[in-house]
Amino acid sequence: EVPGAAELGTMAVADLERLAEDPDFFEALSADPAKEAAVLDNLAPQFSDGTADTPEEQRAAALYAEVLLRTSGADGIVAGLAGYLASADGFAQFDTNPSAALSGLFGQSLPTLAEIEAMVTALDRAWDAYEAIGAGLGTAPLDESLNAGDLAFNAALAAALQGVTVTSGGTLAEFIHASIQGTAGGFTATFEDDIFSEPAMSNLLSAAGIDPSDLGL
Repeated sequence: EVPGAAELGTMAVADLERLAEDPDFFEALSADPAKEAAVLDNLAPQFSDGTADTPEEQRAAALYAEVLLRTSGADGIVAGLAGYLASADGFAQFDTNPSAALSGLFGQSLPTLAEIEAMVTALDRAWDAYEAIGAGLGTAPLDESLNAGDLAFNAALAAALQGVTVTSGGTLAEFIHASIQGTAGGFTATFEDDIFSEPAMSNLLSAAGIDPSDLGL
């Protein structure tokens, strides 16, 4: 059984990781926003300075991001990322046609606007954690308990959304929803991939042995 919010807010990272081995943990957090907030508030101070360069800080940041992705449904988008990159021109499509790119990524399950808003918010917050891990890799190796490939793929999606700017028509979530519905004609958006060449993302890709060119960058 998942403990209450008060206990979750004070548990050690290792104890939270043990709870996270059971999928029921994430279901419990999804069903109880107070419990989710307690876990996130517990983990966030470990990397609040923008750098996770110790094993515990890295693991805290990774779990923080995992909680956000799995409670919002964004983990399902990440799961389809490899197939998307293989079938499209990688993230290069974001530059040539961001509407089609986002529709291809998010549209498989025909999510509602509210569901997309939750995923976009989660990925935005998760980027802070991935960025901290990547920044820390400039001076320290990745903890061996963490999967470098998973972190890099998760971070790549979060980073890609950071690069999308909707210049007219509405919010990013509204743009994604309209793109899926085929009604994005009233929106304009641009994409910049500079974030992928910055140290944090470069370090994450390097740790996973991923060449940026394989992602269409």
